[in-house]
Amino acid sequence: MPRYSVGAGSKLLVKASSSIHDTTTTWDGVTGEVDADPDTLATAGAKATFTVDMTRFDAGDWLKNRKLKKDFDLEGNPRATFELTAVKDVVRDGAQFTASAEGVLRWRGKEVPLVIAGRGTLDDRGLAATGTFDLDIRKLGMAAPRFLMFKMEDQVRVEVTLQGRIP
Repeated sequence: MPRYSVGAGSKLLVKASSSIHDTTTTWDGVTGEVDADPDTLATAGAKATFTVDMTRFDAGDWLKNRKLKKDFDLEGNPRATFELTAVKDVVRDGAQFTASAEGVLRWRGKEVPLVIAGRGTLDDRGLAATGTFDLDIRKLGMAAPRFLMFKMEDQVRVEVTLQGRIP
């Protein structure tokens, strides 16, 4: 089964909302490995593990960056991991596919099961995929921060972008 090394170009976008103002934070330190065969993705699934360097982020300005770093103790919890447990509902059209990825997010001593709706391409040259899911950050033992007078919602929208190559 081909192994794809995930890294450069991979990222997480986390979109948090409030009643007045939304904010997007980008984490670009996403690495990992994916074992997947384009011809058997629908029947055999895939194996994958990813690590996110939670200290490599940008919320758009220095004040938000400082606040997130402190409120979420990113230095004390520098790594988040995701382990894929199942790939379901695979629909292929050549190298392109849509699917649902199920797995477990581990961060801050917590484990949160996730279902990620995704799409992408998978072939003998590489992997390019995007997926989205909603996350209630209280499941990770956190509460949404306040930015100035705005209280952010505890529910965030996460968009994952993965870029991988066969080494």
